[in-house]
Amino acid sequence: MRETTQVPAPGRDRFLDLLRAGSIIAVVVGHWLVTDLFWSDGQVRHRSALGEAPELWPLTWVFQVIPLFFFVGGYANRRSWLGAQERGEGYAAFVDRRMHRLLAPTAVLLVAVLLGNLAQALLDAPGLGAGAEILLQPLWFLGVYVVVTALTPVTLGWHRRWGWRVVSVALAAVGVTELLRMGAGLGWVAYANVLIVWALVHQLGYLYADRALGRRAATLLAVLGGSALMLLTAGPYPARMVGVPGDELVNMNPPTAALTALALTQAGIAVLARAPVDRWLQRPRVWSIVVALNLSIMSIFLWHQPVMALVARVLAPSGVPHPDPPGISWWAVRLVWLIVAGTLLAVIVLLVARFERGAPPRPGPRTRGGSLAASTAVALAGLGLLGVAGTDAGRPFAVHRVLGAVDVAPVVGMVCVGVAILLLHGARHGHRPAIRSLLTGTALFAVVGLAYAWGLGGLTPAPRLLGLVGALALVLLGAAVAALSTEGAAGGPRYPGRVRRRSDV
Repeated sequence: MRETTQVPAPGRDRFLDLLRAGSIIAVVVGHWLVTDLFWSDGQVRHRSALGEAPELWPLTWVFQVIPLFFFVGGYANRRSWLGAQERGEGYAAFVDRRMHRLLAPTAVLLVAVLLGNLAQALLDAPGLGAGAEILLQPLWFLGVYVVVTALTPVTLGWHRRWGWRVVSVALAAVGVTELLRMGAGLGWVAYANVLIVWALVHQLGYLYADRALGRRAATLLAVLGGSALMLLTAGPYPARMVGVPGDELVNMNPPTAALTALALTQAGIAVLARAPVDRWLQRPRVWSIVVALNLSIMSIFLWHQPVMALVARVLAPSGVPHPDPPGISWWAVRLVWLIVAGTLLAVIVLLVARFERGAPPRPGPRTRGGSLAASTAVALAGLGLLGVAGTDAGRPFAVHRVLGAVDVAPVVGMVCVGVAILLLHGARHGHRPAIRSLLTGTALFAVVGLAYAWGLGGLTPAPRLLGLVGALALVLLGAAVAALSTEGAAGGPRYPGRVRRRSDV
């Protein structure tokens, strides 16, 4: 691994490596700037600096750069799928490889959260207060990303057939969804944009990889996207791209037309900046820093909010001044928080980054059972990550309503992620192990459902939660039965078209 810090692999795009690392670092700094944790009435409380100082909204146009990660993801996932096809690997092997580096370090974080709650209960120690509420919020992004990644064989097929027309149709779909939300009052329809918008940005990565997104197209994206962003935020949409408590309309969740315009603008500007940035990246020291960041980027992302919560629990009650934003004194104190949080994050990353740096799993055989297990794993991982992102990590067994109508407890979301990892492990070892993993997952959800249904340990038997857990158990059981009915058959979607070159990420 360390040898790559000086010389990139053949065909590797240094510029996109910088975008990947830079987008995550920007999100981390942005979260640390606007997340205002303070001490009041004997506990940590939370407010948004954007809510206290609305004039800080331009920061959200700079630091809300998650679209660039999806843009890079389109490029990387395309290469990985084409490489898997050329090597004769199946869909399960592709999903396993792409999800491994995301789910392995995520599982470490979730286990740490559970152990932290257990230690707090046994020692009767003070909790993190409002810090626990923000602990797992960033995981929503990974929940969407794993689903978009798993759809690569389908969306790449669309790209090969229709190119830019896929982006145009996606933009039209965003417009229709927004009309239904804003004009007809159908707020629930807007959740379709969670998939449409991020898949749209992912398609731009395909276009970049095929050199269909050159300077002329990038200029058009930047100009049209920027113009649309100005018009939309001058009209019905808020200018800030991050929501604050009390907002009636939030640009980020679910994504709005304004957020889509920002994504197009960022992609266009990024491509236009490539030439000078590429020259800068030829410097060995600069490239070494970029690669070092990429080797730990998931750990940095996953642990930045837990670190902020821990720092708040120490600093907030210590008497450190806590001025209101956005004055000079607030910026000065915020700088102290950033330095302390950055130092602690660096220490934690040194300890946990090895879980994402391991060698990718060896590809398993192409079997129908493996493909079914991998597809089910994607659904569980996406649901589990979105679920825990909307819950309070300090109350792992409490039931929360997320995504508008779904009841979930953090521990149920964690079980979803754990079972997803189990399914990928089974798919890696063949047809029969994949079936066993599906049946084991069914049993785990049955146990969780019974625990909540009987109210064991004071658990709340929420009907919607029981319905969700029961449905997941049935889905896993159905996948196992389907796999048994196609004993040993090869499976997985096939790429619709000729593979041009061998490449992987």
